[in-house]
Amino acid sequence: MKTLSNRILLQVALLLLHFFPLSAQEMPELGFIRFVNAVSPGSGQVHLHVNGRDLFPQGYQLGQRSGGIGLPAGTQKIRITRDGVDAGESALTLSTGETVSLIAFAEKIPAEKDTPPHWTIKILRLKQRDAARGFRLTVISVASEAETLFTTSRDGAAARETGRVKRLMTTSIDLGKKAADVGLYLRDAEQALCYFRPDAAGNYVVVLYEDTTGGIKALSFHDPKFVIAS
Repeated sequence: MKTLSNRILLQVALLLLHFFPLSAQEMPELGFIRFVNAVSPGSGQVHLHVNGRDLFPQGYQLGQRSGGIGLPAGTQKIRITRDGVDAGESALTLSTGETVSLIAFAEKIPAEKDTPPHWTIKILRLKQRDAARGFRLTVISVASEAETLFTTSRDGAAARETGRVKRLMTTSIDLGKKAADVGLYLRDAEQALCYFRPDAAGNYVVVLYEDTTGGIKALSFHDPKFVIAS
């Protein structure tokens, strides 16, 4: 898992000071976003802009994600850019204490009249819902295939379990009540796309995306609550 939390925290502090020049006793109500970069077409880094401000000017590499980025509760204007790809935009309303994961990916738009085919950035949201007990795995795909077949392995299990996930939708898998190492593989593959050990109860999210050659890759993160795509 790649994270930029230390740098992000510093920038968030500066961002909050910009929006809220408050006294020490006054603190704004915050919601949080987590950014996942799965944009493979284009060139250069991907940039996340909130209300016109680039939150990480260095930019995100493909397969990179942020930690939780604190923002004032309320409506935020999200804009995601990369050279050679049409920007993606969305309005997001954050509730106090809520965390919304934003997955940026690219979709090819067919040619129409005088407009040639081109790529545009889309934004998929993962919103939290109340957590159930135990450990769960949520798999979501932004790869181009309509459906991705996979298997999962768990320490102590006699065999891998088969699964499938449709594009832009989630599949949830019960991992039981105890922590155990988990691997996720493409169907019939020997090498895991990702491998992790759940340390705390809650939801573990795996995002399937494509690299610049069209190969399937994965990144994962822990969310104390469960998530649904919207």
